[in-house]
Amino acid sequence: MKTISILFLNTIVALAAFAGPLISGEKINVGTKDGQGPLATHGIMSLPVGAAHVYGGERADLFLATTKFGSMPGLWLYRYVETKSDGTPVFGDTKKIETPFNKPYPPSGYITQSSDGVIIGVWLQGKEVVVTTFNLSSMAFVESHRIGIQGLPRNPGSIGLAENEDGTWQVYFGVGDGTPYSTFKGSSRSPDYYPYKGNGIWHGGMPYSALWTAQFSADGTEQVGETTRVSQKDRDVRFSMRRIAPIPLGEGRGPRVFTGSAMGQLHYYEQTNNVWNQRLVAVNSEGISQRHPTIYPTPIVYPNSEPKRTDLLVGGEGGIYFYRFEYIFKGFPQMISTSSTLEMDLIGPILTEPVPALEADAKLYGGTLPVPNIVDWNGDGALDIVTGNSEGLVLFIENTGTNESPAFLPGIPLFAGDEKIHVQPGYRLDIQGPGEARWGYTCPTVVDWNEDGLLDILMSDSTARHTVFMNIGKKKKPKLSTGRPLYYEGLDMYGTWRVKPGVAKMNGRMAYVALDDEDQFHLYWKVDNYNVDDGGKLRLQSGEAIGANFLQGGGSGRLKINLVDWDKDGKTDLLVGTPRHGSVPHPETGLPQSLGLPGSAVLLLSNVGTDNEPVFTKPKLLTFKDKPVFFGQHACGPAVAPFRSDELADLIVSEEEGRFIYFKRENIEFKALSEIDPTDIPKRK
Repeated sequence: MKTISILFLNTIVALAAFAGPLISGEKINVGTKDGQGPLATHGIMSLPVGAAHVYGGERADLFLATTKFGSMPGLWLYRYVETKSDGTPVFGDTKKIETPFNKPYPPSGYITQSSDGVIIGVWLQGKEVVVTTFNLSSMAFVESHRIGIQGLPRNPGSIGLAENEDGTWQVYFGVGDGTPYSTFKGSSRSPDYYPYKGNGIWHGGMPYSALWTAQFSADGTEQVGETTRVSQKDRDVRFSMRRIAPIPLGEGRGPRVFTGSAMGQLHYYEQTNNVWNQRLVAVNSEGISQRHPTIYPTPIVYPNSEPKRTDLLVGGEGGIYFYRFEYIFKGFPQMISTSSTLEMDLIGPILTEPVPALEADAKLYGGTLPVPNIVDWNGDGALDIVTGNSEGLVLFIENTGTNESPAFLPGIPLFAGDEKIHVQPGYRLDIQGPGEARWGYTCPTVVDWNEDGLLDILMSDSTARHTVFMNIGKKKKPKLSTGRPLYYEGLDMYGTWRVKPGVAKMNGRMAYVALDDEDQFHLYWKVDNYNVDDGGKLRLQSGEAIGANFLQGGGSGRLKINLVDWDKDGKTDLLVGTPRHGSVPHPETGLPQSLGLPGSAVLLLSNVGTDNEPVFTKPKLLTFKDKPVFFGQHACGPAVAPFRSDELADLIVSEEEGRFIYFKRENIEFKALSEIDPTDIPKRK
């Protein structure tokens, strides 16, 4: 665990377990002593928009936005609670904030507070800036006026705002260069979709963005002077700028601005003697460019009264991370004798390693699109959670309580060999193109693959590769070897992407079920630790092969498969988590999409054959207290949870936004469509 942030480890070590029984149908609480855990919105994207003193606390409160994916889209205000000894801020007491827009979530914007205490929000709509002020009594941003932006070459995609010393306002814009990203004439869900040319190069373009600035009058009603480009070139930052975060003026320095970028770098601009210097990239204490843990880093400056320090809160897909920006450039040892202070400045601003910002009364969080397994990973008798996520990590979420009263600590990444497991498809290995280079979509299955009494991990991910991580440690001290490919007939195992393989012992031998190149359920039998042999397609009683989706291309795959004897009849069933567009077993009539795309679902296909020659029923839908349950758009992840016993095994289902819902066995059933009241199926949102 040597590359995990020391600050975060110290925070976890200081937290004793707070145990409590799980409540059926509810999200699991984090199990720390103080109830604090990583801060994330109830959406896939957690986007800081600004900070301001709303409630009069010691430090500013936080405005966070979500987008359309998740259970609570919109703009939210998080009250500042406290600052931990390592400087990490804690927030809580969430309130929904209204905006003057007709979407459930706001457009790109920025929120700041003027020197006289007014909280101002500016929002982009085309080439207009919508100026709003915050009304505390109504918990709403109220539009006051709009300003047309003059002089930009194209519509901006991001905005930042800072008050100048003379009371005027400096507004910053991230503006794309107009290069189209995709040149394919059709949908990425089409069977004809082709992301790469024959030479392996992306068929589309590579857009870039540049930073621009304009000045608004003190009353914010008009643009003053010309719009100018801050960036030294039009193609400055690859893809888009994700929020623009000006640092408040002070210490005799000129304007300074941070901005995020799609692939993870944090960029820095500073003006000296009224001239903008070349763009720099933030670095860590070793002088290596910072790469934010998740895609789409979206920064804001979080005010700190400590001299010569500025904090950053950075969101994106996943949770909120906390950085400190060191004003004083340290001058790395190898450069001290040869570099002037100016030359050392050109290294880039130094940021501390990111750690999760914290939330009071937090729900357990596994990163977005978690794929959980309920196992006793560390051999202490208490069932833990091992989960993948869209970030590309595999997290160990330790249960420091008991099976009767679990207490789950925040997850820490697992290592294989000396390296953290972190799948990043990069330029070529994501089927939807290089714009998705940072999405790993790890889908691990934890099982004793070689039957030596130790839990191993078999995993697929965004690259559609299948990898085996053998446990070479001890029961109470697991240690994973470096991942190796799983082979099928001498070729790397292949099939559709983002699939959790189902793995279990069937009829005395280890079975491996995944989706094949036709996006259908396929059985393989273990030959040895790194090889499998063909077991054929899995089929229904009718003889029909079991399909997964009605979409193709990037819409294929995505299922989370579990092999488990759910109905306790001695035969291994299929327990499957689907995306909203999942269509099991048939593209036209399958579940859940044939219900009108109400959301992702958990399905049970019961084995009415044998474990040697399995045959399955049509899928039945998970219901809770007689009502069908749906879990958002992206695939949900079911995991059998035998906290009470194997015979009374319950269920945990992960949501796309990163939380885990517990279902007690006696409160759930799997029902055929004929047993479900159609009025209980929600309409597509």
